[in-house]
Amino acid sequence: MRVAVAVLTYNQIEYDRRDLFEGTVASLRRTDHPFELFLIDNGSSDGTAEIVSSLGGSCFDGLETSPSAGTNRCAHIAAGSGADLCVVSDDDMQWSSGWLERLVAWWTDAPADLALTGCHLEPDFAWNTMMGVTCYGGVPGLWRSSTGAASWSFRGPEWFGPIDVYATGAPDVFACHRLWAQGRRVAQVDLASHEGLGRSTWGNPTFAQLGWDLGPVHARLSGAGEA
Repeated sequence: MRVAVAVLTYNQIEYDRRDLFEGTVASLRRTDHPFELFLIDNGSSDGTAEIVSSLGGSCFDGLETSPSAGTNRCAHIAAGSGADLCVVSDDDMQWSSGWLERLVAWWTDAPADLALTGCHLEPDFAWNTMMGVTCYGGVPGLWRSSTGAASWSFRGPEWFGPIDVYATGAPDVFACHRLWAQGRRVAQVDLASHEGLGRSTWGNPTFAQLGWDLGPVHARLSGAGEA
């Protein structure tokens, strides 16, 4: 299976996220499965673009710099590569050893109506309700009403369309809810962790206001292997 991974970064110097970016890229390489890596700068103004360019990445200047716009760019670049499986990663993710072998196994066995799989677990919030457990390719997972765009994966030829970058609230949540309304499904697996919580470049208040208790989610996931 041909895989493309697009990493989104923005003003990592201004927001003191250089270590997170470097950790993300290093952790992605903790796999023996080959993949094509795209580094995407989302219109940075602090020297990040020069770093990304020096690493062979792509930079977007003077354009919409919202996280949603960046996710769209990453998704379309990955899908446009012709890959069978696409992964979009924020620059503050830590990917587990052997993550891609497990993700390929998951998607190889997954049903056609599965449109999107988030690769990191999130607590149970009002907008991403846990809807059941499942298991594909020996990888346990959860059905969820939404999953954050920080670690999306999807079948390359079936990119489900852009996030509305001008929507108020949480556009990635709305995109997931739209998939369910279309009769397609959204899932979440435990292949990465979101290390940049509390160091957001756009003031995401979730971690500060609601915390990040994964205990109930891990407990639910533990029974998914028998689903």
